[in-house]
Amino acid sequence: MKNIDSQLEIIKQGAAEIIQEAELVEKLKSKKPLTVKVGLDPTMPDMHLGHTVVINKLRQFQKLGHNAVFLIGDYTACIGDPSGRDATRPAVDPKTIKENSKKFQKEIFKILDKDKTKVVFNSEWLGKLKGLDLIELASHYTVARMLERDDFDKRFKIEKKPISIHEFLYPLLQAQDSVELKADVELGGTDQKFNLLLGRKLQEDHKIKPQVCIMMPILEGLDGVKKMSKSLDNYISISDEPNDMFGKVMSISDDLMWRYYDLLSFKDYEDIASVKTNVLTGQIKSQRCQN
Repeated sequence: MKNIDSQLEIIKQGAAEIIQEAELVEKLKSKKPLTVKVGLDPTMPDMHLGHTVVINKLRQFQKLGHNAVFLIGDYTACIGDPSGRDATRPAVDPKTIKENSKKFQKEIFKILDKDKTKVVFNSEWLGKLKGLDLIELASHYTVARMLERDDFDKRFKIEKKPISIHEFLYPLLQAQDSVELKADVELGGTDQKFNLLLGRKLQEDHKIKPQVCIMMPILEGLDGVKKMSKSLDNYISISDEPNDMFGKVMSISDDLMWRYYDLLSFKDYEDIASVKTNVLTGQIKSQRCQN
């Protein structure tokens, strides 16, 4: 396992925010492999490159000698993550969730080491919760605090759109995953910050050392404006045929290309900066020759 400074350099690359970095350093000082969690709900039939931003970071932890846990939210998928949504998600039927889950288990090993990855389903513990268990879980947070999250606040105060009670349960159930797994680190997109922080609180309530939350940037789609999404048809599936994937990647703008380099490759900042300098220098020289 690399020394702490070397690990931190790799872990921090590309990350948008770490809460709390000092706690991460303390965990690394223990020299014990950390339990690092990434969760994804199987609400779509395949993963796209936007999903791989956090999975790539999980791979980096894995290569550093830590324990990678990929959580398939087959239970939480029945509710649907309200993060970044301006309306209640439509329900996904159990059959579709099961089919998508099977595909996810194959796709993640295009990135992660199969022999060193623990795959879990949150229905294993959430499916056992009874009514009183859900009431106890709900008692850990208030409606006022729930309404502080940006998407709920916008829907409630500005857009005057309804918020269903079951949507409040989603972040609590995701937080319960961190309690069950005793996660040391949870990875997610910047839109997941509220959910990840709630995981910290619930762990503290259960006298578990709180997880470090690492938020990764949201990857823009092929349009270069909105986040990559299947519903917006601006995505590149990791199951696309090589020629199709190549064609889509080649269609992105030159400016967006560097963003993709930063978030999707395992090149360090120096390598990317060197390539960028060479490309820009080449362009300048080419323009001078034309003139």
